[in-house]
Amino acid sequence: MTPHAILFVLESFLPDHRAGTEIYVLNLCRYFKAKGWRVGVLIATINQQKDYSYEGIPVYTFPIPEKPNSRELNGLMPPRGIEDFMERIEDLKPDLVHFHSFGRAINGHHLKRTKELGHITAFTPHLASLFCIKGNMRLFDKTNCNGRVIQSRCMSCLLHSKGYDYTVSKALGSGLSAAMKIEFLEKAMAPSWHQAKHRSEELQRISTYADVIFAIAPWVQKAFNENRITNSILVPQGISPVFFEDLNRQESFNPSAINFVFIGRMHPIKGFHFLKEAWDKLQTKGHKLHIITNPSRDENEYFHTNKLWATQEHSIIWNEGFSQQKVASYLDAMDVLILPSISEVAPLVMLEAATRRIPVIASDFIGVKDLIVPNVTGLLFKNGDWEDLLLQLNKISDKPELLSQLGENIQMPATMTHVAALIEEEFSKLISNSN
Repeated sequence: MTPHAILFVLESFLPDHRAGTEIYVLNLCRYFKAKGWRVGVLIATINQQKDYSYEGIPVYTFPIPEKPNSRELNGLMPPRGIEDFMERIEDLKPDLVHFHSFGRAINGHHLKRTKELGHITAFTPHLASLFCIKGNMRLFDKTNCNGRVIQSRCMSCLLHSKGYDYTVSKALGSGLSAAMKIEFLEKAMAPSWHQAKHRSEELQRISTYADVIFAIAPWVQKAFNENRITNSILVPQGISPVFFEDLNRQESFNPSAINFVFIGRMHPIKGFHFLKEAWDKLQTKGHKLHIITNPSRDENEYFHTNKLWATQEHSIIWNEGFSQQKVASYLDAMDVLILPSISEVAPLVMLEAATRRIPVIASDFIGVKDLIVPNVTGLLFKNGDWEDLLLQLNKISDKPELLSQLGENIQMPATMTHVAALIEEEFSKLISNSN
């Protein structure tokens, strides 16, 4: 019997781009390949990159223009390159196509066309931007949003973030939403005013054309439910098995030289600039800040600015280009993880640290709050507030015994092998039902 073929679709992949989504898909590929499935990855390329292989996994490419235009970014047209994408789908003939997040190059139009060709489809979001046009799930930058896409509210919230007064932004958002319902006014509007409508339409395409939707965090499933998409399946977030191997946590602890660690790509959404501000103001300079990072392809200036700052500070140790095995080994000597992200879905790094029972200081973003019991398994600070982050750093510095107390309450996370097995079970049902 010919093994079933599964194609994972995302905008980029290793080794050129290493972030949470890519690592997640890599671990799925490893699992399904070991189970005898025919596995492939399909990504977009702006530089005519040829197909290649990574860890024996075939990675297929399709071309897109180097720069997007405003109409495709705001849903007024399918992304350019979609015909090349569909040619690859028709050539590869997968039994099942698993989409991961939507962005500039791949979105709900690709999902729709793939389903219309007769393929089984799956979707897993990894980015809060699926529900939020700002990407941070902060309603008027004051409270966490429930993820319900209401066009007037979303546009008001966006305008408020751009500096408009609250009352003005509310009025403008309502006016834009009303104008959208009048055809000639809608056509006359700038593409950027269609952002909230595009979010709503994307969610509708997912609901209509995905045979199975996976939510990797409780808040994601709640957000789907808020948008009347009630058939998502909640699966735990899992981490690579390498983090469960050779657990050699160092028992020695120096309260006057605490090892703080930041792990993540160097992108503003990861909130490193807040950590930079707080670290500059930290009174106790005996502590060390360890950074494990990689460049983000669209944020070179941000990367180099922060690297320059870090390399000039004797209390900071800068690392980049680490493998998962190297990250796992490095964590053995760390005391506290700092996660200052503006937005996360279900951060893998928190779970990776949990294998060593390392407490975390994190922003109170909705995707993080699911994973932390404040003052029990970690500490939270107000999202985007470096001064509140500094308070938490000082709390640890002043009472280092808190670390062992918090660490004792941390539960061991799920392995990606377990998560992949749950996903495989759902895929097998779909394939069986389609025969």
